[in-house]
Amino acid sequence: MTKAAKANLSAEDRQFNKNKWLFGVSGIGRDMSYQLISSFLLTYIQFGMTLSIAQFTVISLIIGVFGRIWDAINDPMMGAIIEGSHMKFGKFRPWILIGAVLTGLILIIMFNVQTLVGWKFVVFMAVMYLLWESTFTMNDIGYWSMLASLSSKKEQRNQATMLTVVFAGVGAFIAQGGISFLYPGNVLQAFGWISIAVAVIFVLMQTVMVVFIKETPRSAMEQTEKVSMKQMWNTIKNNDQILWMTLVMLFYNVGSSLLVGLAYNLYYLEIGYDGMAIAFVAIFGIFNIGSQLVYPKLSEKFGRKKLQKISIVLACIGYAGIALLGWTSILPFNLITLSLFGIFVFVGQSWYYMACIINMTNCVEYNEYKRGERNEAVVSTLRPLMAKFADAVKYGIVTIILVVSTVYGLSQNVSTMEGQKGHFDRIEATQSATEENVRADYLQQLSQAFDLLEKLPSEESAGYQQELEDLTAKLDSDQFPALKGKQLNAEYLHTLQDTYIVCKSGNQVVYHFHLGSITNENIDYVRSFDTTSNTQNSCTMLISNTDSANGIPVFNAANDNFRDKGDIGMRLWLRAAVTVIPVICLIVSLIIQDKKFIIDEKYYDMMMEEIDRRKESEQQTAEQAQ
Repeated sequence: MTKAAKANLSAEDRQFNKNKWLFGVSGIGRDMSYQLISSFLLTYIQFGMTLSIAQFTVISLIIGVFGRIWDAINDPMMGAIIEGSHMKFGKFRPWILIGAVLTGLILIIMFNVQTLVGWKFVVFMAVMYLLWESTFTMNDIGYWSMLASLSSKKEQRNQATMLTVVFAGVGAFIAQGGISFLYPGNVLQAFGWISIAVAVIFVLMQTVMVVFIKETPRSAMEQTEKVSMKQMWNTIKNNDQILWMTLVMLFYNVGSSLLVGLAYNLYYLEIGYDGMAIAFVAIFGIFNIGSQLVYPKLSEKFGRKKLQKISIVLACIGYAGIALLGWTSILPFNLITLSLFGIFVFVGQSWYYMACIINMTNCVEYNEYKRGERNEAVVSTLRPLMAKFADAVKYGIVTIILVVSTVYGLSQNVSTMEGQKGHFDRIEATQSATEENVRADYLQQLSQAFDLLEKLPSEESAGYQQELEDLTAKLDSDQFPALKGKQLNAEYLHTLQDTYIVCKSGNQVVYHFHLGSITNENIDYVRSFDTTSNTQNSCTMLISNTDSANGIPVFNAANDNFRDKGDIGMRLWLRAAVTVIPVICLIVSLIIQDKKFIIDEKYYDMMMEEIDRRKESEQQTAEQAQ
């Protein structure tokens, strides 16, 4: 923009330009926080904790069902509270900041309390999740309600929405890429540190936005009017367009979230358990953000309705390609082919989502046009509410697919290794001079457990399952004090035999051995290895190794016990869940919007002309009265 153009800007336009950047950029930390829960909470539970199918199903149901029941109460109530608030600091900013700070604290606790096992962990995570729902809702409704209040001008509204969605995409890209790269082979420690980093970034970015952004002044009526629950429900009930858009967003969110919800299981089962999924995420981020940047020009050229049809066709092409991968030599399943068809999915869904957000935000003016009230917070309540209900449906589908396909049971091989690595590495971190033999005792008793496992009858024998249950109980008893409370299920004990123990001095490997062939000599070495007084020394458990230069063979115990044991049934279940169901949901979403949603560009301009005419008339009446 030239200096002359800047000089001609009104004070209102200059403030808007500042606000849109502050508001948009602050979304990076918000979406990082949301992605940590939405995309990775089940992954953390599945691959980091050893839970029975019943325990895993219960925690999924609590998150999906009870979380949504609470949302049905909490979200509209929070919308009404924000709409009726009259604090000096503003209508939206106090709730944005309070919600961010509390959410950050809960995230840190949620991912750093890692010693609880079984049903105790289920209860803990259920409580933490419901608390997260409550605090994030404060921030979420306040944030998206503020977007509608930044400007009523169509061009400015589109600019603000585009920036908000673009920077939210940046946050999603950073979270998806960073987390997927860091945690394989180190789930517990990685998520502990990641949660702290995400919480700090979230709180800092929201704080900067809240301090420096300027809210649009409220009208005199808004400043004095109290919003009752009855008024809130009347607003929602009488705004037919927001109700249709809510249904549209429900189907869209379910469809678009399934690929992400099951992506890591699909990737690990088809390609391998490693950190290279970051390449797929990077492509997602680049094309997702790039498509959002060109959205305004495409929307201006084609119109939102036509562009949405084009976007759904692109997404369906991508999903069809992913469905066909790996069944023939023509389309092998690898990172390149997955990314290629993923581009169609990401670009198509990105354009469709941008149009949906603008359509939903325009329902604020529709409410003002029909009822004479804006009620941003109440109208905006339904967007996060439907996003969370969509998450509930996603959690339900993901849980059913993982359990019915038996992928979850197979993944417990990986979670056993990840869990024991976390326990073994923490022994070193908490070791004192009086506990110098704890690691060696752990290895000694693990070796004894391997011996007992070898003595069990064959898997085909009638008493095999009972023998496994007895051994599991024994490993959690005083007979094995070093293993007690370590979540060791005898059914998955054999997977630890494929891992390595590595002792280092600084970055130099000085000793290593295979746990499957552990000897008393190995245990004696660990017992004598000084990590108490020499902080350069360390011993860790290794799940995979890609560089033989350190003297450790190249191996991947997770692949040996997960990818390589997957069967055709598992692959068919996963493939249908991430391709067929999303296509159906996206098409239904498009049909509803095409048939029922009427606020296109022309209709919006008509509404704004009528709203402006009313305001001028009211102003003239007020002047005449004076």
